[in-house]
Amino acid sequence: MELNFLNHFKSFEKGQVNPWDKYQPGTAFFRSGNMSGQVRARMDEMSDKSELPRREFFKSALGFTGAMLAVNAATGMRFFDVSEAEAREYAALEEVQGSIRGKTGYVIDMHTHVCTRDEGYIEGVNTTTQGMWFVDLLDGLGKAFGMENGTSDMNVENFGSMLLDGSETDVAVFNPFGFREDYGGIDMVPMEYQARVKQAYPERTIMMAGGLTPNQGVSETLDRLEMFVKDYGASGLKLYTFDSTPAKGWWFDDEERAYPIWEKCRELGIKNIGCHKGIPFGQFMARYAHAEDFDKACDDFLDLNFIAFHSAWPYHNELAALKGFKPQRNNLYCEIGSTFAATVTSRPIECAHVMGTLVRDLGADYVMWGTDSLLWGNPQWQIDAFRRFRIPDELIDGHGYPQLTDEVKAKILGGNAARMWGLETAMNDQGREAPVVDFG
Repeated sequence: MELNFLNHFKSFEKGQVNPWDKYQPGTAFFRSGNMSGQVRARMDEMSDKSELPRREFFKSALGFTGAMLAVNAATGMRFFDVSEAEAREYAALEEVQGSIRGKTGYVIDMHTHVCTRDEGYIEGVNTTTQGMWFVDLLDGLGKAFGMENGTSDMNVENFGSMLLDGSETDVAVFNPFGFREDYGGIDMVPMEYQARVKQAYPERTIMMAGGLTPNQGVSETLDRLEMFVKDYGASGLKLYTFDSTPAKGWWFDDEERAYPIWEKCRELGIKNIGCHKGIPFGQFMARYAHAEDFDKACDDFLDLNFIAFHSAWPYHNELAALKGFKPQRNNLYCEIGSTFAATVTSRPIECAHVMGTLVRDLGADYVMWGTDSLLWGNPQWQIDAFRRFRIPDELIDGHGYPQLTDEVKAKILGGNAARMWGLETAMNDQGREAPVVDFG
């Protein structure tokens, strides 16, 4: 399976959306996914009843609400708690949005990225063919989503304007890209560049170090880890168990190569360790995208938290089983970046099964919010879609899934991450309680 999610949105109108807009990207995904014909037809009908002109309707929050209504109609199941009035009138929509916002609380995005570096990427000069494949993929996604300069627009400035200032994201945890063997011996996004995000937004960002693989040498890996923490103030780790070395990958439960890293984390005070699991993209080895190696690592390092990014989708059942059959386990987490965005807009039944499985087996206290932005443009549409998303009664009755209540959503959107990072809350400029990052 390729990471190119545009393959699932075949009628997506490339370059026709404003990625800074809160709702245009999400509406475009709903209108171009697997149910695009039915969604478009239903939205055409709703546009005639809206208080907005037709063209403006499809670019508005009303149109986004209409897209969710259209999914309900197309499937014959209630995936979204939305009403017809909210697709017609702003007053009705804003009233409900305000109520839901108050019930589901603040937002901590565990999965965000900047995707560029000062020297750029030139195949054959500072980037291999494999490395260029990944750059071109991200670049193509950015341009399709309306970023004129692709990855160059996924920079520090737009991270602030689009994600922190442009959405209701209160705190963003930003994740690194490494694979330095493919990028001239320098991480794809070097720590020096990544650190600019933290410097610009110190109270609203958490920096995870990365670009580490013990296949580059255990001693060198430990030295780099210590440098990232002491020199740059990294607060956690985000790693990839597939890599660009000749070995191709490694495992979290390797006692000779991985365990020294976890012991070093203890020494440095790093408790939260994430890993890309699932979405086995590109030329990397899919076997390393499975989460089986978390099992022993979780047992042997009970004081550390292990986080499966992307919720290991499409291997999320394997991940959930690691807790479902060991309910005493309390240091295994997941986040849902790209997994939620890709499935909710194109395959809502699959989205319900993924979310239901994670909440049922991992537990509502161990699932965390993530959007993988800036890759999906402004994340507000994802936030609103999640606030409205529910598991249809038909699936709850048949699978024993818990419902995504406001309480559960509040945990996933921010409560669980705030507990993990030990964040305190305070009143922000908008007069609502929000977490504040202060690691000294």
